[in-house]
Amino acid sequence: MQEIELKFQIPAQALGAVQAELTALDGGQHQPLRLRAAYFDTPDRALAHARMALRVRQEGRQWVQTLKAGGSNTMMRLEDNQPAKAPKAKQPVVADLSRHLGTPAEAALRAVLAWDPVQDPSGAASGLIELYRTDITRHRARVTVGVGTPHEGVVELALDLGHIHAGDLDVPVRELEIESISGHPMAVIEASRDWVKRHGVWLDTQTKAHRGDRLARLATLASQPITDASEASSEHAVLARPARLQPDSSLDEAWRAALESCLEQISGNMSELGTAPSQIQQTGYQWRLGLRRLRALGRLLKPTRLPFPHAALAQADKLYAQLGLWRDAQALAGLPAKIVRKGGPDLPLPYPDMAATHDEAVIALARSAPTTTLCLDLLAALLHPPGDNAEAQQPYRPWLVQRLGAWRTRCRQAARHAGKLSDIELHTLRKRAKRLRLMADLFAPAWKPKRQQAHGQALKAALDAMGRLQDEAVAESWYAQAAKDDARARWAQDWLHGRRRKLRKQANRALLAWRDVKAPW
Repeated sequence: MQEIELKFQIPAQALGAVQAELTALDGGQHQPLRLRAAYFDTPDRALAHARMALRVRQEGRQWVQTLKAGGSNTMMRLEDNQPAKAPKAKQPVVADLSRHLGTPAEAALRAVLAWDPVQDPSGAASGLIELYRTDITRHRARVTVGVGTPHEGVVELALDLGHIHAGDLDVPVRELEIESISGHPMAVIEASRDWVKRHGVWLDTQTKAHRGDRLARLATLASQPITDASEASSEHAVLARPARLQPDSSLDEAWRAALESCLEQISGNMSELGTAPSQIQQTGYQWRLGLRRLRALGRLLKPTRLPFPHAALAQADKLYAQLGLWRDAQALAGLPAKIVRKGGPDLPLPYPDMAATHDEAVIALARSAPTTTLCLDLLAALLHPPGDNAEAQQPYRPWLVQRLGAWRTRCRQAARHAGKLSDIELHTLRKRAKRLRLMADLFAPAWKPKRQQAHGQALKAALDAMGRLQDEAVAESWYAQAAKDDARARWAQDWLHGRRRKLRKQANRALLAWRDVKAPW
């Protein structure tokens, strides 16, 4: 079945209040449930790479084998639960793939594990091993949300407290899950908004399987020489992917697939940042890129009457701006050393707001209520009924070609006279060209791959050249402000200003080269 289940991390200071409220809502109807599970995968993580997880779990006195697989987005998943047998005394827990015969999970297991049920009914030859375990105590309550409204539904609240174990390592679990039981799926969204507002819980799309697999990798690395343990601090950024489209997709299907892609990148990276990893540079960049893709998609769809969540873009704009200074600090981190090499003063970058450049500020933003609320608003839009009007049902590709073609024509006209553009006009061109590139990449399935690649590479070269110019203009303004109190900053300001002509020429050449490349459509 397709389940709608949202998971939230609970701030330590809010745990007591969450426990008390859940207990009051339950009214003694449910006893705490002990959940002990073993998770299985191949040594090369075939299931994890396919966004799947296979577990055998003891739920009180019952045993259940479950296969979970990725659904249409990071907050909707396919789940198949089958009864399992308790292991014999002193025998290990094992997974038996035959339990999923005749279910949607069978095809997925066949494809990922090359499982042949005829030759190997239980999957014993598929190479599955136990990688990690979970030991959770679940406290539950069921409530009806939106009584008397079109969005009325019953949801289950589950507070999970415990640990994930792999080898000698373990991590704590402190999560609130909200799952649709019956009625309208929007009930999950409405209940989630309430808990976010009152208790500050933040959305986490990383499953226990995701965290367990990472812990298992770290446990393996812990037993290897220190020189092999570089992955322990590596980042796990969620990269942009094209919308999943078919040649005959309607415009309604296209905007939904595009929004799902944006939501996946935004929610996946904010979830990673919420765990406060030791390195966040790539993850933070990808999070901001996801926000930028969302904003560009909103601009693309603005002339339509499609139920795109345009109202949510105000919050996306705000988050994007809040990440701007952190991004600038990352892009300009090497500038002071370059200035010293050129004979200038040894000065740190004079950030206008030092606190906003710290990783801690980005992590706090990922955990913030506005960030989670944005994701809930985007998911709510995807739950909107499919459009059945002529605009929604028209083929998406002709509409997209016309819209992006107009964008490209406007950019090409400006690029033709790039050398005469003011700094503000060039910056405007850069923003428009970036939107063009993001949307061309988002809808990549619509284009011929070679033409898309050539156009994308040429446009990227122009954007990179304009980006270097913009970054140094930002740094110049910082040094100009600092020069009011420190005369040494004047040297850096003048040096950066002197580079502007060279950078403008580079940008102009790249823009003219892009103009000569054919559009991918």
